Amino acid sequence: MATHNHTRYMRATRRVWGTALSGVAVTALGVLAETAVLLIAGLTIAAWLIGRQLQALRLFRQLESTIDISVATPRTSVSIEESVRLAVTVELDTPTPAPLTIVVPQPLGATGADREDRTLTLEKGATSAATTFECSFPTAGRYNFPTPQLTIGPVDGLFSETLSRGETPTIRAEPRTPADLHVGKGGEALALSYGQHPAGRGSGGLSPEELRQYQPGDSTDRIDWKATARHGDLYVREFEAESDRQTVICLDHRARTDTGPDGATLFAYTREVALGFIEGAAGLSDPVGCWTVGDAGITGQFEPTSSSAGYDRIRTHIQDLTPTTATDTDPSSIPDDSDSEAAMGTPATNGHATSSTLPSEDHAVVRPATARARNTRLGDEQTDFATRLRPFFENQDSYVQRLQGDPLFQTVERMQASTAGTTLSVIITDDANRDRLREAVRLATRRGNYAFVFIAPQLLFTDDRSLDVEAEYEQYIDFEEFRRSLEGIPRVTAFEVGPGDRLDGLLATRRR
Repeated sequence: MATHNHTRYMRATRRVWGTALSGVAVTALGVLAETAVLLIAGLTIAAWLIGRQLQALRLFRQLESTIDISVATPRTSVSIEESVRLAVTVELDTPTPAPLTIVVPQPLGATGADREDRTLTLEKGATSAATTFECSFPTAGRYNFPTPQLTIGPVDGLFSETLSRGETPTIRAEPRTPADLHVGKGGEALALSYGQHPAGRGSGGLSPEELRQYQPGDSTDRIDWKATARHGDLYVREFEAESDRQTVICLDHRARTDTGPDGATLFAYTREVALGFIEGAAGLSDPVGCWTVGDAGITGQFEPTSSSAGYDRIRTHIQDLTPTTATDTDPSSIPDDSDSEAAMGTPATNGHATSSTLPSEDHAVVRPATARARNTRLGDEQTDFATRLRPFFENQDSYVQRLQGDPLFQTVERMQASTAGTTLSVIITDDANRDRLREAVRLATRRGNYAFVFIAPQLLFTDDRSLDVEAEYEQYIDFEEFRRSLEGIPRVTAFEVGPGDRLDGLLATRRR
């Protein structure tokens, strides 16, 4: 609530102007006729008007110091298009010597309440009044109610004054939140709420405790022998102390996340995941930062913070986000070059690669300058060795240039460059371009860092009636293989995000 007192002005009624004109006319006649009586009469009228104005001013100041106007609501946060009730109360220490009118303006964009519903009138002699009205907000955002407008008078039918006075609320309209948010793996919901510490673990950061298959190069002392015996294959469990780890969220809100019905778009679900991390960090006083990425690049950057004000700034920014508009130069809209993908050892299967075709952990994209230098050294050599390598370096150049133009990849690159120490990157996006997402995840795990990846599969938000249940299920299996392939990257934990009822229906139909 904020108290305001400004924008005042006094108004004279028609009676004042009529009396003043009469006084001027009488005075003018007295001057022309050289009659003292008329001059005195004109001056008397002027003096009377000035006296009544001074008396009205004293009355206005007296009322201003004793009146209390309040506009309050029990709710400071509502969903868009949800009605909220506001109560307007007016109280005076003494009976009002003049009629009062209070009008509560609506914020720009608010709907639902006529001016009559937002107006209070106190007759002369009253000491209090109250009313209520309802309004709603069609779009998300923060709405500050303007200061109530108080009109006093007219006093004796001559003068009135209007000023801004009273307490005003601020209401945040938030997008509708999905009621069936699912976060998990392979159709199974997450056992723990994301953003919380697992039982028995200390505070100080959000840390994955990861059970995954053994990868070449893993230390043998990290093998989990119980899990190995249970699964019949080598498994390792990763654990790192959380005290010095910082968490940085990367939330994707490009145009393609605006998929699905109103209030239940892909972005609505991924935003809930980001807000869940903020709430979890705030509850544990863990440091958390946030980067947001749109079609044109970075749209927000917040360094890791553990203060309440810092959490609020990040939370407000995320709540205010909407999917950006795709541009003609959006790098994500450039189709993948299947030849370059094949040259790198990653077959281009509709832009998606399965775990069996993934490069090893040590795979790293060759930078353009390096590729050009090595290609130059090959020269015009016509050996079988040179012939096989030359297309690889040429295609690497093209592929890396496209990666460098991808907003998500660039954002993760900036995140890694701006943070020191061990970092947990929380990447929240969709699966529209899996190859670029994979490279962004690899980048996030450099220097021993960890990554949580929350992926909303596009198939759960589109309504393609041309697909039967079997085709949809095959698409989900393809997505699940991609998710597991990300978990094959050391220090990566990947989750699926989406509408739980849609996923449960798909799996249940397939089982039947």
